[in-house]
Amino acid sequence: MIPRKIQTLVEKTWFHSGKIVLLLGARQVGKTTLIKSFQFSDALYLNCDLDEHLEIIDTTSLLTIQKTLSDYHTLIIDEAQRLTNPGLTLKIIYDNFPGIKILATGSSSFELKNRLSDTLTGRYLDFILYPISVSEAATSENYKPYLSDLLLYGGYPEIYIQKDNNFKKKLLEKIIESYLFKDILSFSRVRNSLALKNLTRALAYQIGSEINENELANRLKIDRKTVLSYLDILEKSFIIIRLYPYSRNPRREIGRRYKVYFVDLGLRNALIGDFNSLNVRSDSGALWENFLVVERRKKLSFEDRTPTTYFWRDYSGAEIDYVEESPLTAFEFKYSQNNLSRSAHAFKSRYHIPVNLINREKLNKFLF
Repeated sequence: MIPRKIQTLVEKTWFHSGKIVLLLGARQVGKTTLIKSFQFSDALYLNCDLDEHLEIIDTTSLLTIQKTLSDYHTLIIDEAQRLTNPGLTLKIIYDNFPGIKILATGSSSFELKNRLSDTLTGRYLDFILYPISVSEAATSENYKPYLSDLLLYGGYPEIYIQKDNNFKKKLLEKIIESYLFKDILSFSRVRNSLALKNLTRALAYQIGSEINENELANRLKIDRKTVLSYLDILEKSFIIIRLYPYSRNPRREIGRRYKVYFVDLGLRNALIGDFNSLNVRSDSGALWENFLVVERRKKLSFEDRTPTTYFWRDYSGAEIDYVEESPLTAFEFKYSQNNLSRSAHAFKSRYHIPVNLINREKLNKFLF
């Protein structure tokens, strides 16, 4: 098993907070492997993907739950979004069995958190398990040999441990067809499966670029509301993340559009069918930007930090790739260059803070 940096934080919270702990993340990122590595002696583990396990816990009957939990002090519910009413079931357990430590996992925050937020207010804490990060794969001294593989094939554990690149491609294609689209298409809000697939592939070609919702709607021949709905589902299924523009002066800075990045670049590259070396690709800069934005988010999750993050662009065309607040910090990403751009100097002049250059030689403080 590859050690996961979030494990200590999840374990500490689960055993000492007295709260229900939710571990969220896409399928195949290692949630089940992680929770099975925890040290416990009297746990009831139920995988709701299995009908016989689902039948045991899919109830709001206090008497039935009492019989189920009578011999246990720890309850783990894997893929809890399969429950008919996960919020109410977990609330009944939490309120009536204070000695039970509860951990639930879910592969869709759209399906799970939306059905928990009101019922379990104040009763749970949640964490996200992402694909393997560069800081989990390597150290700050030896990360360079790992960059190419992570940029091309991503960090899904099953993919990462393989040595044969052709086999990696096949596994990524399997994840796309068997898990990615299969799970997403199960949502009641998805009525046009072809449009969703075409939208996902269109986004894969636009990483690092500002998204025009109307343009996507026209190209895919669907209405803008459907585009917005599908974007929301893709984000809450841990396929994409969105980065919004930073602005203190809306008159001088663009504030409408946002950028989309893929949580896993292996899936992104499989969607467009391109696994060529970064040295011969026209999108190496966009890949590098996507990689750094998502890897930074992973690092922040390990540290249990949630600063608001942005990109910055003004009407003159000046642009900064990544900005964090509290305190305000700015970063410019360069895959193969060593000098800051004019945009960086423009940002520094306007906000009176330096812009940090992040390239292949300077990852230590940013990602480790």
